[in-house]
Amino acid sequence: MTRAEPRPSGSRPSGALPWLVPPPDDSSADSLHAHSAAVGEMLAGRARLWLGPFAPPAQLPPGLEDTALVVPTSGSTGGAKAVALSRAALLASQDATAQLLAADGTAPDTAGHGFWLPLLPPTHIAGVQVLARAHRTAQVLGLDRPALPEPLPERRGHFDAAAFVALAEPALAQAEQAGLPAFTSLVPTQLTRIVTGATGADARARALLRRFAAVLVGGAATGPDVLARARGQRIAVRTTYGSSETAGGCVYDRHPLPGVELGLEAPDASGAGRLRITSPTLALGYLTADGSADTSPFTAGPRRSVLTSDLAELDDDGALTVLGRADDVIITGGRKVLPQEVERAIERSLMLRGLVRASVVVGVADPDWGQRVEALVTLAPGIDPAEATALVRSALRTSDLPGHMLPKRVHVLEQLPLRGIGKVDRAAARRLAEQ
Repeated sequence: MTRAEPRPSGSRPSGALPWLVPPPDDSSADSLHAHSAAVGEMLAGRARLWLGPFAPPAQLPPGLEDTALVVPTSGSTGGAKAVALSRAALLASQDATAQLLAADGTAPDTAGHGFWLPLLPPTHIAGVQVLARAHRTAQVLGLDRPALPEPLPERRGHFDAAAFVALAEPALAQAEQAGLPAFTSLVPTQLTRIVTGATGADARARALLRRFAAVLVGGAATGPDVLARARGQRIAVRTTYGSSETAGGCVYDRHPLPGVELGLEAPDASGAGRLRITSPTLALGYLTADGSADTSPFTAGPRRSVLTSDLAELDDDGALTVLGRADDVIITGGRKVLPQEVERAIERSLMLRGLVRASVVVGVADPDWGQRVEALVTLAPGIDPAEATALVRSALRTSDLPGHMLPKRVHVLEQLPLRGIGKVDRAAARRLAEQ
């Protein structure tokens, strides 16, 4: 089979690096190979990699001339944007991750670098960085090819324990043959399926996952029950927080990577404020479809920072707790509701365990209260959708949630609307609730 390769795109000024535009990802091994090849060219400084939601510009705007990678981002609301990252920021992220994994004893013999099993789409920053870390392993350790499985995995079809076993077994064997620790990155849904499954294939998948030196989990919030189960099963799960704007994860297990600083903007009486990140891994800014630049969230200077849209708290030891997005806050009757608090209460409710599979909470316009709290859920088979509102409200009345935070109505869906790599699309969820 002929492998698809990234193609150069458009004309460019004399001396400028070409844009590589891989074919659209179809979850095949050929597609992953094309993206990996483009990542390698970009990291080597021979090309720029374009994964943006519109065509690359003929010329980069002032301030973004050092762009090496462009990826889409959308957060959990709003339209897609193009984030411009420099090669220096990407390398800073990869090397800070390696520094941590070497210092904490995960991979001291390889300076924190290792063999990566890519299971995420290579079209968003988390998946790109898995490939990039494998190329960085080759650069640092002097390998003749990136530290990736050969052949690269097929990601088509449903992800379950059997699919993971088929991909993990050869990858672990190749990592052992190369003398490298094995790493991978999962979205919470993938981890949940493996650690909660009850079949023989699930048990085999857990046994293989235990052999990975680190399993990064990011892209969406991972439930505390799932994390506890994974760690109880001796799986080396590492929670990450970050975004396209920070070149991926910049906080591991609630603590910033080396070189990253966290701060809070205008904290309230409870200590919660908007999270500010100072880091060498930050993006240069945003590219827009008309070819202009937007750097407004970023501060200039040698110690650049970005003000995120996340509300957060910092413990005395600097540990980060993300409460939710500032623009997700619901104001009902003059009182503030963080939807993530309601979602966590639903997830932790013993009365709802095995009944509610997933939930998202949104604010819907209300003429009396300004906004009212509503939830959208997916239910286990056999549960009557007509009983969902009474079921959830009754369960939450036994929790610590005050009355004004209880959903006034619960909508039942076959699947929650998603965007990006497993992120709940809150804007779409709000539109569904309003209907």
